[in-house]
Amino acid sequence: MIIGSVIVITVIAIALLAPLMAPHDPYHQDLMRRLVPPVWDSRGSWEHILGTDHLGRDYLSRLIYGARISLLIGIGAAVISGIIGTFMGVMAGYFGGRVDMVVTFLITVRLSMPVVLVALAVVAIVGGSLQVVVTVLGLLLWDRFAVVMRSSTLQIRSMDYVAAARAVGCSTSRVLIAEVMPNVVNNLIVITTIEIAHAIILEAALSFLGLGVQPPLPSWGLMVSEGKDMMLFEPWLITIPGVALFMLVLAINLMGDGVRDITAPENRN
Repeated sequence: MIIGSVIVITVIAIALLAPLMAPHDPYHQDLMRRLVPPVWDSRGSWEHILGTDHLGRDYLSRLIYGARISLLIGIGAAVISGIIGTFMGVMAGYFGGRVDMVVTFLITVRLSMPVVLVALAVVAIVGGSLQVVVTVLGLLLWDRFAVVMRSSTLQIRSMDYVAAARAVGCSTSRVLIAEVMPNVVNNLIVITTIEIAHAIILEAALSFLGLGVQPPLPSWGLMVSEGKDMMLFEPWLITIPGVALFMLVLAINLMGDGVRDITAPENRN
């Protein structure tokens, strides 16, 4: 958890301080300095520590600003899907009956649709942009929230403290807010971190295929896509953003796993 938290906090800090930390304008093109290798290469220079891309843009600056895009898409999609899925799952688990039947049907319908194919189709029709990618992913990734929240709520609604709250006359909304939600929040945290990482990977896949974030925005997936034609000659063009994606996704999952262990009901004092 500590390693994951340190990496995530570092990436968040870099994203927030991007204008101060980036050594160059990530959008500035200089064709006279295109494909300059990183500093560890004999042809590299300290002016461009991670080199430049095929348009002469500083790779370190684009990597720093790309952290903003990845975090914005991951968190934005997770928030949208979390609100939808949590509401549906808690309602289904608490009320049961017809509400549960309707939600279960919707979950089944959603699970029958491949996320990547649906996202590709929608983005291809509507057009790729940051707002479209966040919205599409948010509307497609709610099923895991709904399934986990439904299962957790089904277990909690039969607990003695929920029955006691009903017996003393607490309203349904108060029971849900004060008794149910605090006891499912640890599962919610885990699913949120998983979906943030999932959304970041999906955005990278869409951008790699040219249907996600559009140039000149410095998306890590787009950077990999732009460098794939040169990967045999300049492998660092895909290695650097690829490693950044791997580290961020791994760190988010490690942090979420650790937070779940800490917030689990059995670990509370």
